[in-house]
Amino acid sequence: MAKIKDTDYLYATSRVKSIEKHMLTRERAEKMIDAKSMEDAIRVLDDCYYGYLNEITDFENYESLLIEEHKKTYDFIKSIAPDPDHFNIFLYPYDYHNLKVLVKNEYLNRDDTDILVDTGTIELNVLKHALKERSFSDLTENMGKALNEIIEDFPKTRDPQLIDIILDRYCFDEMLKAAEKTRNKFIVDYVKMLIDSNNIKTFVRLKKMKKSWDFFNKVFLKGGNIQDHIFIRNYDEPFEKFGELLLAYGYKDVFLEGTEALAETGKFTKLEKLLDNKLMEHVKSAKYFPYGIEALAGYLIAKDNEIKIARIILAGKTAGISPDLIRERVRETYV
Repeated sequence: MAKIKDTDYLYATSRVKSIEKHMLTRERAEKMIDAKSMEDAIRVLDDCYYGYLNEITDFENYESLLIEEHKKTYDFIKSIAPDPDHFNIFLYPYDYHNLKVLVKNEYLNRDDTDILVDTGTIELNVLKHALKERSFSDLTENMGKALNEIIEDFPKTRDPQLIDIILDRYCFDEMLKAAEKTRNKFIVDYVKMLIDSNNIKTFVRLKKMKKSWDFFNKVFLKGGNIQDHIFIRNYDEPFEKFGELLLAYGYKDVFLEGTEALAETGKFTKLEKLLDNKLMEHVKSAKYFPYGIEALAGYLIAKDNEIKIARIILAGKTAGISPDLIRERVRETYV
């Protein structure tokens, strides 16, 4: 099979750029936030061509609309991409989410099937059958290794955290391996930044919980730009001093502003938002490639972010949260 070139993406890139104008802009997000009713807020998504809004009668049950939009986006990209398998990178987290749910259902005697998602790379019935039969040949190698490790280690401790730790480690490892196979700097850099972002959030949370550095070492995700020794050697330093060390990685200002807000409010909201916005800064660079895989990857990531923004707004309105507070939580938009 001939190697796919950037120019092979000319048609796909033009398709993506033609629909970017329909995405959720900051102006549209503000309109949703200020809407007087849930119906008015959801109607804003009509401008973004979400689902079949004319068929919606229960405006409190918006989740199905967002799930459908997510599936529609991935189906669209895979239908126009010269190499659709490259975009599995962005679906692996949903596979691993489903594995977490299924494993916890089994080991903790739960029934959380309502939070399973049908947007991964592997169908739910295949995941369920593999786990039930302890036969993982239809899963990826990493998924099989993760499940075997859980089956081996969980009975020794019966600690539910172990399930999350193991599956997260293999998920991000799988994403990074897949990113490196694309040989595309934009995608590799994105996954590395995603790993760094998760490690920073974990570092801050565990320090606030007064967990030891050796626990952090267990949950640290490898593969990012910030190596484990940066975190571990400075684990007992105050946030102000640790933030200075992040200057070389571009996270100093985000870290200091986020942890300052945490000290004032006791909430992680600001730090999480700033880290997400940092990722979006990188993703926005995809718009400046005239053609190539970057445009499609950027659009996919941006749509995930857009759906997250819509969910934050609609969940906030459902809970009766004030527009100003919702506004504080809303992430940077792609367009």
